[in-house]
Amino acid sequence: MPGSSRAAAARARGGAGQDASLEPPGTSGADTGGTGDASSAGAGIGGTNGASGTTSTHTSNGTVGSAGGSAAASSAPANHSPISIGVLYAVNDGAQSAGINNGNNYTLKDSMHAFVDGYNAAGGIAGRHINAVYAELHSASSDYESQTQAACATFTQDNHVAVVLASVGYHSDILVSCLAKANVPLIAGDWDAPDQHDADRYPLFVTPTTIVGDARVAAVVQHLTASGFLKPTNKVGVLVEDCPVDQRVYDNALVPALKRAGLTLAATFKPRCFLSIQAYGGQASDIQGAVLQFNRAGVDRVIVVSQAAEANIVALFSEVADAQHYLPGYALSSVAAPAVLALNAPATQLANMQGVGWLPASDTQNLQQAPPTATGTRCLALMQKQGLRPASNADYAYAYGPCDVFSLYEAALRATNGDAATAAVMRALAVVGPTYVSASTLEGKVTTTSTGRIGAGTARLFAFTGGRFQYTGAPFPI
Repeated sequence: MPGSSRAAAARARGGAGQDASLEPPGTSGADTGGTGDASSAGAGIGGTNGASGTTSTHTSNGTVGSAGGSAAASSAPANHSPISIGVLYAVNDGAQSAGINNGNNYTLKDSMHAFVDGYNAAGGIAGRHINAVYAELHSASSDYESQTQAACATFTQDNHVAVVLASVGYHSDILVSCLAKANVPLIAGDWDAPDQHDADRYPLFVTPTTIVGDARVAAVVQHLTASGFLKPTNKVGVLVEDCPVDQRVYDNALVPALKRAGLTLAATFKPRCFLSIQAYGGQASDIQGAVLQFNRAGVDRVIVVSQAAEANIVALFSEVADAQHYLPGYALSSVAAPAVLALNAPATQLANMQGVGWLPASDTQNLQQAPPTATGTRCLALMQKQGLRPASNADYAYAYGPCDVFSLYEAALRATNGDAATAAVMRALAVVGPTYVSASTLEGKVTTTSTGRIGAGTARLFAFTGGRFQYTGAPFPI
């Protein structure tokens, strides 16, 4: 929804663009300095104790480097000079016109600025004063991708930032490929992630709070089948957002998952790719046809394939379906922003929604099921010093996502002794990742793949029950 996903929701989102090969992480970065031993890494805000092991970093051409045990040790003195950091966030100015209530009491702009100010007040990030270069993505814009292109130019041409820390909830191939060409890491703290194809192609796109699209849809099918919500007797309808990445996720992951589960695919529909606020109205028109098609086909379970706009599409579909007295079940993920859906979707439709979630602040309205982790607690204290006190689900989501991008990057800088060169940071992330405690993810758990990619590590089933979304099952690894 313009207000709960992609262009709106908690952030804003970007659409399809041209693929581009990534320069190897081993090339010179935007910033240089001393390196240090990752095993001695401390965490000012973020939670990590350092780690040992062997991981690899990849480019689109395969493995190009390996970090064994710890980030490269160095006798060079710590780098405490100022550091230029790109800070990218969504301004959700399209939510009101779209009739969306996100339930937030402050904005992502407030949160991201609070972290910059809070870190600088405490001596900087890993002892380096942050010279922030800000860029905004406005959900009311008529062209999201022009905004991402302009943001990338700000970060890589007008300025030369060491990293971009983002919270936008908007999947932009243009932004990812543009920053990759400039060899600038992008660390995002929301539900958007690449599919496996782009995860391999763009290792500098770091998404520690979520999981790649292929794994997400497979987990939804696997665990909702195991729970009995998805059965062979059901007729499944799939809404595939008409963006290249979503089509790949559908072809490469969802169709095989449905076959493995023995589920019947009865219908598919492609609402347009969400690239502007005008496209939201266009999607609403598209969904009219989808509801009619699914209803006629006897579809009784709906799945959405969208890297960042699942909430938009589910909200629109549920409104049209309710007007037609059509009551299918919905198989969701955290990308559907359940807590925001609860404020906007019809109650009769909400009653039929279940899912697999890894982001407690978005998944469950029972905040007793979403206690802050150690990292979250430290970040909440920082925000309170800056005058921000979360009260709602959206508030906590707006706190924890930014918390993770700053905290994880700080852990990497501490591991490199302040060296912000891209190669050093990527090696350090592969080392500190396995012991990083997330503010956003369930139980703070993350997982690190053999290629060093960090993502959410644990999930739970959720459902709308007792008048609210809440977790209904025990945690399981994802």
